[in-house]
Order: sequence, then C-alpha cells, then structure tokens
Amino acid sequence: MRGSLRQNRNPILKTRLKFLKQFCFFKRVSDREIYSDVASGISFEKRNEFFKLLDNVIQGRVERVVITYKDRLSRVGFDLFQRLFEQFNCKIVVMSEVGNAKLDSEEIFEEIVSLLHCYSMKLYSNRRKMNKLREVIQDVEDEDSLEEKKRGRLRKL
Repeated sequence: MRGSLRQNRNPILKTRLKFLKQFCFFKRVSDREIYSDVASGISFEKRNEFFKLLDNVIQGRVERVVITYKDRLSRVGFDLFQRLFEQFNCKIVVMSEVGNAKLDSEEIFEEIVSLLHCYSMKLYSNRRKMNKLREVIQDVEDEDSLEEKKRGRLRKL
C-alpha cells in the first residue's frame, strides 16, 4: 500500500488498510505482512517498504499481493510489476479498478510539483557549483596572465 506525500492522508491510509484487511478476511487470504509507504508513486526514492516487498517477491516468499487500486503499488509501470511478480509466481490482486478521480488528480499534481521542485533544486545547486568553478578558473587565468606580464617586463629590462 502506498500513500501520497500529504500529511492529511493518514486517515485515508488507515481506511484503506481496514478495507484491505476486510477484503483479505472475506477472500480467505492471510495478511501475514503489510507493506506501507508514504511516498511518491512516481519516484522510488523513499519507497523502502516497496523494496522490501520486491525483495521478498524475488526470493519467492510472497504468493499474492493485494492492493486497493493499481496506482497504490506504483503510479507508473503497473503492467511491468505485474509481469515481474508473475515471473516469481506472485499474483497481484487489485480490489478495485476504479479510484477516486479527484484524489488521483490531486496526487498526480502534487507529485509533479514535488518532482519539479527536486529537479529545480538540483539544477540550482549545479549552477552554483558551475559558477564557483568559473570563478576559480577565472582567478587562475588572471594569475597566469599577471605572471606572464611580469615575465615580459623582466625580459625587456
């Protein structure tokens, strides 16, 4: 189960977890382990629980993964993960194919803004480093030029 980055998602996560447990109970599926991340569905940077799940699937420890909606596993690449999990004899069970369109669009917007912020900060950091590097290079060139001028004056004398 994955939740978005917003702080007020905690009640939604609890509700989803409750529905997942009820679904598993009625379908007679044991819920031995629960993996839950509050992170972006586009970036896997902070998805530690997802990686634990993935490791367990690859090691053959997981037979079935139950999720509320396709995008709870990952915002992108669901078909890829489904195929990968199948290769390790693990089935993904999706409780509902229909999500909350408003929440989904809000989450996508927030994730895009978050990604843009992240990349703009990286660009800003790189630009700062490049400017500092240019200053150092200019200082070295100025020193070299000054040294050459001194040498030229000494030769004339």
